[in-house]
Amino acid sequence: MQSPDDTIAAISSAPGRSARGLIRLSGPQTTAILSGIATPLPESPRRAVPARVTFRAGTLPVLITRFSAPRSYTGQDMAEIQLPGNPALLDGILRRLLDAGARLAEAGEFTSRAYLGGRLDLTRAEGIAATIAAVSDSQLHAAGLLRQGHLGHFAEQLVGELAHLLALVEAGIDFVDQEDVVPITAGALADRLGPLHRRINELLERSRSWSRLEQLPQVVLLGRPSTGKSTLFNALLGRDRAVISDQPGTTRDLLREPLRLTDRRGRGFEAMLIDLAGLDEPRSALDQQVQAAARRAIATADLLVVVEDDQAASAGEPALDPMDLARTARCPALPVRTKADLAPAAEGANYHERVAVSVTAHAATGMDALRRAIADALGTEGESIGGKTLTLQPRHEHELRDAGEQLAQALTLLGPQPSDDDLADIELVAGCLRNALDSLAHLGGQQTPDDIIGHVFSSFCIGK
Repeated sequence: MQSPDDTIAAISSAPGRSARGLIRLSGPQTTAILSGIATPLPESPRRAVPARVTFRAGTLPVLITRFSAPRSYTGQDMAEIQLPGNPALLDGILRRLLDAGARLAEAGEFTSRAYLGGRLDLTRAEGIAATIAAVSDSQLHAAGLLRQGHLGHFAEQLVGELAHLLALVEAGIDFVDQEDVVPITAGALADRLGPLHRRINELLERSRSWSRLEQLPQVVLLGRPSTGKSTLFNALLGRDRAVISDQPGTTRDLLREPLRLTDRRGRGFEAMLIDLAGLDEPRSALDQQVQAAARRAIATADLLVVVEDDQAASAGEPALDPMDLARTARCPALPVRTKADLAPAAEGANYHERVAVSVTAHAATGMDALRRAIADALGTEGESIGGKTLTLQPRHEHELRDAGEQLAQALTLLGPQPSDDDLADIELVAGCLRNALDSLAHLGGQQTPDDIIGHVFSSFCIGK
């Protein structure tokens, strides 16, 4: 990151056209730069005021909101300019700000300034980055808990308590030659370290790893061409995502979308729903690639939803039976009868015996029952969306485990000592507490190496 005394500017809205676009400006020269290109400036902070901005293409009506330090996102003087979300207009206004003395912000520099200015800790900053990068509701929920400071507050509490205990231990080192001065006895220190150690272990036990959210259980729709897999895919999602056609072979690529489910306990979770090309004998090199991609997805699936066409089964088509492939897979299979409205249930009786759920996908009939069946078949594989369960990124797990190990080592050193004894091995105990304190301080960013800070903010986009 460059100097925090620079005034930075960037487009903060998403790329492309939209009804509304946003440009942010932060730094000590925010008001001076704005006064050179816009009129009138808002007199009261935190209130959007109509104004006109002058740039190369002429003048443009905009809304400007000012934020005064330290009551802003970055903790500096700051402004937001709202205008029509036309990329040409956004670029034009941004260039005008840069010509007037602002510097283009680096990736994550607005949030970096908020962190450096004490407006948020590092875990909250990581929550913002995780929110931007989220691709599923479960990831959004987990990022929200980080952004709201649940982990940061936990770290702050432990840092405060552990720093106080370390100060008492180090005071004992300073007065080691004075027998009448005992800041804290071995027993009292062990009594206070034990709960801290348990709280860290309990958090690790009831939390989950971020990698589990990035690896949602894979639910693969498996079947022959034109059995209604893509129609079922859309019906389960509740929106048109896949192209549907009567022509066989319409689906070529794998389509993936998060699917929200509810288990028997009413717990909401997500799975990744995957629509494959229909299984058939390849007739060309392209067909071979398509079929190979489909079979790779089947090999890594957590659940196969075997889509069976009632018309084809009733007619007795001598086509590939997808259940034969499902039986060789490592995961459970859930047979589903589609187009149930087009054939009498009495026909193909043997076929119906193995069907778990019958649906009419184009009319969205039977979708609730199918979602419940998918949730039941996945069991505990799904990741919960709601609740207060924290999701830890690898850095968080490392720092917490290291702090826990250091506290365990300190308790081991304290273990053999009578409760009213002075501290033996006092320097070793102090070293363990110092290491644990450093790990917890690294977690919240109170004491964090520059390379970790750089890694966190490098994952941001420009304008955040």
